[in-house]
Amino acid sequence: MMNRFGAAALLSYAFAAGAAHAAGLPAVKASDQNRVPACATPGRLMAYLNDRNPKLDSRFDGIATDYMQVGNRLNVRWDYAFFQMVVDTGGLSFSREGRSGDVRADQNNFAGLGATGKGERGERFPDVTTGVTAHLQHILIYAGEKVPDAVAERTRKVQEWGVLASWQKGIKGPITFAEVARRWAPGADDYGRTIETAAKRFYDDHCSKPDPAPELVAAVETKSGPATAKFKTEEPVEKVSGAELARNAIAAARADAAAGKRTGLGAGNLAKTAPAVAEPEAPAASD
Repeated sequence: MMNRFGAAALLSYAFAAGAAHAAGLPAVKASDQNRVPACATPGRLMAYLNDRNPKLDSRFDGIATDYMQVGNRLNVRWDYAFFQMVVDTGGLSFSREGRSGDVRADQNNFAGLGATGKGERGERFPDVTTGVTAHLQHILIYAGEKVPDAVAERTRKVQEWGVLASWQKGIKGPITFAEVARRWAPGADDYGRTIETAAKRFYDDHCSKPDPAPELVAAVETKSGPATAKFKTEEPVEKVSGAELARNAIAAARADAAAGKRTGLGAGNLAKTAPAVAEPEAPAASD
């Protein structure tokens, strides 16, 4: 299993990833200094999710691919958005284990958008890809970006109301997931720590393991471009669901295997993880 890369190499990558998130939650917007660690692949993230929820509904099989594809296009640290989704939905069980306990699986609402408690279920999206897009776009407006094509009503309203402007002005440096967590769930002091714990569990364990589906990374980058590509709303982007990308990539890999072609484990694309952005002090502002 590790014929190309020894155990020591894989462990060094895991250590680098662990060091990157140990200092706190990273900035929301991705950059050359704030990249998603290369070991955070759709294959490993789905293995992590299936470990957490062995009864995962098969219609979510492509959700990590969706987070990578849409996140790369929006230049968001989509790995931490994925971990937020895991926390909010109870690992896509949509049980009371998650924060958004009123949301149901068929709503494709992965961050409780519009779910204000007391049975208010929040928004509904037509498919998994649209729900992932809604989540990532909503995170992006917290980071100070304008999203002209927002798919969620909540996102459109928050932008229209301008309720985040004064809060954002009070933050020095890049807005981090820690700040977002405090604003997203005021009064829930453990929310950010819970997201960080979910991330730590992934980076401490799955980053040191071979990627079970390395072909998914190439499939995503073919459609959405590399992680540092800038998102341009004026350029039409072909909408391909994560599930479809996953099916096509896996089918191609199986065809290569049947033809006698060898495929790597994905570790060859691993790179040293960039340092995490330091978490600035949170302001006292609230909605």
